[in-house]
Amino acid sequence: MLLVVLFFIQWNVLISQGNNPVLFSVGNEDVYLSEFKYIYEKNNAKKADYSKESVDEYLDLYKKFKLKVHKAKDVGLDTVKSLQDELAGYRKQLAKSYLKDKEISERLIDEVVVRMSEDVEVSHIFVALAAKATEAEQLAALKKANDIYAKLMEGASFELMAKTLSEDKSSSSRNGHLGYYTSPLPHGFYAFENGLYNTPIGQVSEPVRSKMGYHILKVMNRRPARGQIELAHILIRKKSTYRTLQESRVLIDSIYNLLQEGRSYENMASKFSEDNKTKQKGGYLGYIGINQYENPFEDAAFAIQNNDIYSTPIETSIGFHIIKRINKRDDSNIDLLKKRIKSRIENNDRFAVAEKKLIDDIKKEGNFSENKEILNLFIDELNDDFFSYKWTAPQFHQDKKLFQLDGQNYTLNNFSQYVKNSVKDRLKFNKVKSFDQAVEELYNRYVDEEIMSFEEKNLENKYPDFKALMREYREGILLFEITKMEVWDKASQDTKGLNEFFENNNEKYRWDERVKAIKYSIKSENDQTLISVYKFAQKKDHDKIIDKYKEDPGVEISWEEMLFSRSDKLIKDMPLKIGALSELNIDKQSAVFYKFIGMVAPTTKTLSEAKGYVIADYQDYLEKQWLDELSKLYPIRINKSVLKSLIK
Repeated sequence: MLLVVLFFIQWNVLISQGNNPVLFSVGNEDVYLSEFKYIYEKNNAKKADYSKESVDEYLDLYKKFKLKVHKAKDVGLDTVKSLQDELAGYRKQLAKSYLKDKEISERLIDEVVVRMSEDVEVSHIFVALAAKATEAEQLAALKKANDIYAKLMEGASFELMAKTLSEDKSSSSRNGHLGYYTSPLPHGFYAFENGLYNTPIGQVSEPVRSKMGYHILKVMNRRPARGQIELAHILIRKKSTYRTLQESRVLIDSIYNLLQEGRSYENMASKFSEDNKTKQKGGYLGYIGINQYENPFEDAAFAIQNNDIYSTPIETSIGFHIIKRINKRDDSNIDLLKKRIKSRIENNDRFAVAEKKLIDDIKKEGNFSENKEILNLFIDELNDDFFSYKWTAPQFHQDKKLFQLDGQNYTLNNFSQYVKNSVKDRLKFNKVKSFDQAVEELYNRYVDEEIMSFEEKNLENKYPDFKALMREYREGILLFEITKMEVWDKASQDTKGLNEFFENNNEKYRWDERVKAIKYSIKSENDQTLISVYKFAQKKDHDKIIDKYKEDPGVEISWEEMLFSRSDKLIKDMPLKIGALSELNIDKQSAVFYKFIGMVAPTTKTLSEAKGYVIADYQDYLEKQWLDELSKLYPIRINKSVLKSLIK
């Protein structure tokens, strides 16, 4: 029996290695192909072409990275509490956003991608409900909607009930007909959209809630989605103080005939169109989708099959249009489509609905079960202190299991502590909710939070990308700490080693030939005085300048000798001739200029002058030495056949 077990273990190892073989090992630690591919593609982006040169170059960098990380683990940095806490904090923050993106956002985006392929024609019976309706008003609206739905299920005519009972007066006269819609609908209409796409043709939905009220939907038809087109139009209005309706018809026909003769559409729009918002832009309307314009306009626009083609004159309620198609939006690039969808649905009401669906799915996967009787016993023990700061949890039944998820028990004691910490909520519930209502709300919130927390803890098991991201961050922390210990701190603190390194390499740190000049800074309330000092300095040497103005109370002069590189912008206009001056720079009753006094021959820098460069080079030197030591300490073995399989 033992041999059989060992055989299966070996077989599973071989299978996993076949799918994800070891690319190389550092000491006793294996680095798998999937890990290298993930980091190679992430850091090289579009340059990740898997050429031999590219792979070899990145593999060399990654081997060095892994050597340092291996050393960090060897000295126990991965067990340091402060680093573990830092990683845990990052993971918590990342998990929340990742859960939203992966589990919720991607679901919603994929749902919209599928739905956008279809337009749905719908009618509705509407029961209005204000956003800030009272509880009584909400119950009354829901009851009315449910009563209508019940009658429909008994065989009542949808069209008749839409005419007589719908509170949407604009559609009730059309038997409740609304027209075609497509996903994504605006904020506040996600439940409406779900009813739209989940109801078969000819069938009626249960009442669905939108931010306007309740809707009972009847799906009339479905068609391939029209998508979005970019348009321009020329409009001649029906109503005009200068024309009759017939004259408007004649005018639009005349414009159409001129276009047929080859006149510029944009010029004709700017000259004749009576849409003041678009006429100066050649009639440009931008991209439109379905249900934005009247049916005759929409049907005519989407009937144009090619770009830069215009329609015959089309009549709507406001006038006559000649519509030009500029472009049709191409949704074949799924990545771009998903980005556009994401920007449209972010912070949409669909997120709350999707989160609830996610929680229900996690409950199902984790075999969620609960014991509400324990919760009722908890409620029975409450008194008025519950709505105050001084409340303490009843001690009865605290060890009893309240609910279970994936085999883990959550006790009444866990929930009591959550309630104890929810002081603001308990105070807010005072005189507003009963014990039953307050506890039920807190309990539901507690369950949801624990379920989401459970899901966050399992992200590594569900998503290889998240696991790779956490490994990347964990190893990044270790790399920073070990490099700080072995290189950066040594380079800045090892005075003796730094001095020796500088002495052995000081010829690298040299000054080129430099310009020696005197910087004069002058202050005077009179700009003309500033100019006079500058002119005097053109003719006289340094001592005479100082002597002339030292007793003058209206002038203040300071000076200092300075060294500049030849390319320094402060002296770029100064001739390199003894006594030559730079330009005078006057700014708010002060002036600065430079006077050339000679050149300084090339020389070696002192350690203090070159310290920044020396420390950087010393760090490189220490790192190279350290990597040589690590290579001997932890031999690297490369699986050449796996490496070869990477090359394209």
